[in-house]
Amino acid sequence: HDVESQLQHRRQTGFRVRKIAKNVKKLHISGLNNAINNATVVAVLIATVAFAAIFTVPGQYIEEKTDGVSLGEAHIARKASFIIFFLFDSMALFISIAVVVVQTSVVVIEQKAKKQLMFWINKLMWAACLSISISFISLTYVVVGEKERGLAIYATVIGSTIMLTTIGSMCYCVVRHRLEESRMRSIRRAETHSHSYSMSVASDTELYGENYKRMYAV
Repeated sequence: HDVESQLQHRRQTGFRVRKIAKNVKKLHISGLNNAINNATVVAVLIATVAFAAIFTVPGQYIEEKTDGVSLGEAHIARKASFIIFFLFDSMALFISIAVVVVQTSVVVIEQKAKKQLMFWINKLMWAACLSISISFISLTYVVVGEKERGLAIYATVIGSTIMLTTIGSMCYCVVRHRLEESRMRSIRRAETHSHSYSMSVASDTELYGENYKRMYAV
């Protein structure tokens, strides 16, 4: 009677754990879908801003044909700060467009594949955000002029501190998440050699523990 009671209690516990794990998995998939949709919106926004920025540069463009310059050339085209702005603004534009193309062309069903897709999209968005930040900072050196160079340096310090701190914190979260996954895989491999009863209970616990995370970095 005691053995039968324990087996029944085990079946009930396993059923409850699997039900909770199923609900948490649904939340997990919903969170991934929201992250992918948000990445698409941000990519479109960055692409729009980067595209418009190249046509609204300070000083505008040369409208009359003059020796040594081209018609339509920006007045600040020969400055190093504008060249840096042009390179990184173009990088942000085309990275964002690439993300939009991938998002509108690839349909991912499996959860693991969806996590991998989000991982690479996330890294591309990091690069796009860094590029648009660098392009903004470089253009400030043109806007403020030589006499107010301190303002441009202030923008450089503030922008570099915020972006490097943010990206560094995200890298730490990613590395920590990867280490936790590696540790869980090692525990699973070690438990494959245990008793069948403990394996069944452990598998239910792992199924719950693997998905029950309030947040994680992709």
